[in-house]
Amino acid sequence: MDKKFSIKDIAYIGMAVALIETCKMALAFLPNIELTSLWLVMFTLLMGWKALIIVPIFVAIEASLYGPHVWVIMYLYVWPLLIILSHTFRKNTNVLFWALLSGFFGLFFGALCTPAQVIFFTKPDTFNAALKAGFAWWVAGIPYDVVHAIGNFSIMLVLYTPIQFAVNKLETISH
Repeated sequence: MDKKFSIKDIAYIGMAVALIETCKMALAFLPNIELTSLWLVMFTLLMGWKALIIVPIFVAIEASLYGPHVWVIMYLYVWPLLIILSHTFRKNTNVLFWALLSGFFGLFFGALCTPAQVIFFTKPDTFNAALKAGFAWWVAGIPYDVVHAIGNFSIMLVLYTPIQFAVNKLETISH
């Protein structure tokens, strides 16, 4: 794998960030329904490890739009985890596999975000209280994680094949 970023890589990164941000804004009215997971998986399958650069650019744009908060820290480790998982299983072409992976990622999104919540809000000598608060925060969000899981599963199930077809066509044309 070439470790340098080509012009094509830079174009893909720009398209990825634009697609993710546009889709996020378009679906903002739906709680926990997003295409970010789908696009990060698809761009990882297209670009490999280079897709990791998408996350800090996306997060920087989000922070500039909505202001920084603890979610910035969460996004900087949770979204790369999805890229790592996607890269690990990149040879798998089964749409059900990707739908399940995306669904489980949505289901555990709140749990994955909890450590940052605990660390960010822990004061000296309050770690046990912060753990309890973090656990309560995660449990309170489980209904949203379930919606996130169903949305991710459904979106991936419906869109994986046509997007993969388009990506393959794009790669054929660009060679």
